[in-house]
Amino acid sequence: MAVRRTTLFDQVASEIITLIEESDLKPGDEIPPEGELAARFGVNRLAVREAIRALAAREILVSSQGRRARVNVPTARVFGQILGFRLRQQSLRFEDVLDARGAVEGAMASRAAVRVGAGAASTDDATALLEKMEEAVDDRDRFVALDLAFHHEIARTADNGILELVLESLGDVLTEHRLASYDGRSLHGESQQDTITAHRAILDAITAGDPEGAVAAMAAHLTETGEDLEITP
Repeated sequence: MAVRRTTLFDQVASEIITLIEESDLKPGDEIPPEGELAARFGVNRLAVREAIRALAAREILVSSQGRRARVNVPTARVFGQILGFRLRQQSLRFEDVLDARGAVEGAMASRAAVRVGAGAASTDDATALLEKMEEAVDDRDRFVALDLAFHHEIARTADNGILELVLESLGDVLTEHRLASYDGRSLHGESQQDTITAHRAILDAITAGDPEGAVAAMAAHLTETGEDLEITP
């Protein structure tokens, strides 16, 4: 089929995505060569090359010198970069990130509690991470890294790919959140034990298979985080 000439490489990129879907190509499968795609879409090879570059930038394809482009599994990196840029240019509010965390992580905590209560998952790994956090309260970077790992473990326990992807996309922003929260507590002469206590409440509710309790504990934790950052969600 012929493709309209306006915004050509973007249209070609859309056609390549359609081709991947219709051909049921899996991650790692090669797409047709540039010449074949150019003939199929009625465009020149340069338009196809630019479209492949654009799709590689979105992590939909993997492109390397001397090899045909291959189908990829996109991560949350691209959206995370967009989110970080929007926050830095102040076209998104930091408060909205905290609010979004409440919705996403509340849902994750609830689902994790349901699955643990049904015997479909356990909190053993989350418990081990919390114990390591307790040992690292005076090590800012390690404490924050373990904090992130704890929340990602809850996401894994919840076993919802969309929620995990959203949390992953917030990764860099959440690191900034947690570093600022840690510094906020230190500035006010407070220990990090309150953070441990908040995490323990979340974990206890999930372990007990109590979805409502898990949501409430997560909400309380994020409210404390907002106070550390002097943000009202």
